[in-house]
Amino acid sequence: MFTSAQKEQTKPQIAILYVGRDPVLLLVRRLLLEYAGYIVTTAATYAAFIKEFYGGDFDGAVLCSSIKNSERRKMAALVRDRSPSVPVVVISESSFSQHDFGTVSAEPQPEALLNALAEALKGRHHRRSA
Repeated sequence: MFTSAQKEQTKPQIAILYVGRDPVLLLVRRLLLEYAGYIVTTAATYAAFIKEFYGGDFDGAVLCSSIKNSERRKMAALVRDRSPSVPVVVISESSFSQHDFGTVSAEPQPEALLNALAEALKGRHHRRSA
C-alpha cells in the first residue's frame, strides 16, 4: 500500500515550455507553474525556444505576452506542425484581447493562466518519456 507521499512521486508530472522575453515575468510565472506542480523549462529567445522545443518532450507550451504576436504566431505554428497534440496557451496582453493561433488564450492574471493551462491539458499530449 502506498502512502500519499509515494503516490505523489509515482504520479506523472506535466512538462511545460514557457517562452517569454521579460525576465521578471519569466521568473515569476516559472515559479507560479512550478508551485502548481508543473515541470517548467523556460526560453527567452526564439532560438532558445527552438533548441528547447526540438530537444525536449513537452506536454504543453505557454507563450507570454512579452513576445511580439508575429513571433508567437510562428512559435504556435511550429508546435502545431511538429506536435499537433501539444496544446499552446497564449497569454493575452489584456483582459480584452484574444488570439486565434493558440489552443487557448489566457488573461495575464496568475489564476487565469493556471485555469487556461489546466483546460488546455485536459486531452493532453503524452510525452514519450512520461
